[in-house]
Amino acid sequence: MDSARTLRTAAVLAFLMASLIVPRVKGQVDPGQTYTAKVIDVTDGDTYNARRSSGQEVTIRLHGVDTPETNQPHGRAATRAARRYIGGERVRFTVEEIGSYGRAVARISVGGGDLGSMLIQEGHGWYYEQYAPGATEYARLERQARNADRGLWSRANPIPPWEWRDRSAGGQQTTSEDKDCSDFETQPEAQAFFEAHQPGDPHRLDGNGDGEACESLPGEP
Repeated sequence: MDSARTLRTAAVLAFLMASLIVPRVKGQVDPGQTYTAKVIDVTDGDTYNARRSSGQEVTIRLHGVDTPETNQPHGRAATRAARRYIGGERVRFTVEEIGSYGRAVARISVGGGDLGSMLIQEGHGWYYEQYAPGATEYARLERQARNADRGLWSRANPIPPWEWRDRSAGGQQTTSEDKDCSDFETQPEAQAFFEAHQPGDPHRLDGNGDGEACESLPGEP
């Protein structure tokens, strides 16, 4: 009697374990494989959520590129750039590894182009040499962007994201860093910031000195 009860219990446990394991295995992504998916959300310049045709959602961390954090200078501009390239688009991504947070660290191709190259070339991110030491094309594109003062390189002494994260983790204040017009969505938003930091123009948002900040942004009076 006890043996029969033990066997039934073991069978139930085996069934429950199988039911838990199967959904995790089905549709998983593996290093070295290439998949297609539709980007459904751009978290920041280098992290995205995508949905495969199977319905599986995957968080993708762009391989070899580190863009500014959303709370650091140029972070929002980098996010907008990534959204412009891949937001709502079907992309191909080749998984290099599964990161420590369970994200698929991957190279992304959209419209026949490499997303990492696009972002670095326009000055929206750093070549992340520590995790992609062989990506010499990224190194070349970063040098070009630096020399041309494109994107974040138009700032004086931009802070790499990994240093920014270290400062934040150490409790150092980072919210007082310099801002420029790329950090705002609209002119009224920039204007409010500009007026809140008067007298003067410490962030150099009013290039012609007429009292209107970032006049090239949408929503200009």
